[in-house]
Amino acid sequence: MTETLVSIHQPNFLPWLKLLDKILASDVYVAYDTAQYTRSEYHSRQKVKTHTGPVWLSVPMQHVRNTRQVIKDVRIQSSEPYRLKHLKVLRMSYQSTPHFDEVFPILEEVYGRDHEYLADLSLDLIESLLAYLDSPVRVVRASSLPHAGDRTERLIQLVKSAGGTEHLTSTYGGDHQDIDWSRFRDAGIGIRSQQFDHPEYEQIGPGFVSNLAAVDMLFS
Repeated sequence: MTETLVSIHQPNFLPWLKLLDKILASDVYVAYDTAQYTRSEYHSRQKVKTHTGPVWLSVPMQHVRNTRQVIKDVRIQSSEPYRLKHLKVLRMSYQSTPHFDEVFPILEEVYGRDHEYLADLSLDLIESLLAYLDSPVRVVRASSLPHAGDRTERLIQLVKSAGGTEHLTSTYGGDHQDIDWSRFRDAGIGIRSQQFDHPEYEQIGPGFVSNLAAVDMLFS
């Protein structure tokens, strides 16, 4: 029987290195677009480095008062010129890096598309980076798969619905006590814990800053 390794994570904007590492290590990446959108997470923002230090790149959202939205339903506030701002920061920061001429046109092309929803923009960026890295990972949206129940049951159903036999996770043995890992084993799903040691590489500007958008490393 062929083993199929499935990872599940929210489709974060400009994914940071650990998330991209997990996606690349998977056979199938389930973009958890049915998770709740929160402004405090990295759903619509990420850090990149400039010559004077790290800065946030944020996508402006249309806020719906008194409404808890899931990620797939969050709309971008397109009237704000965030695309030009982001591209300007990226160009000015990384134009001297070794792979700028390869990576920047990919980002520029994605930003040039008219995305109405945050999830569409984020997944477009993720899939474009996977194509650049020649990755065979299959990307599936959680919203296209059946899943219901508590958090553990939803994850089990997503893995199974994606054809998975193993679940690659970065939270096994961590603080997420709301996940009952024994139920994965009972459902016949293996658990593999992501092993990630953040690499150090040459960056622009002084010092080394970790946990930036993965494009920081790809540019370099």
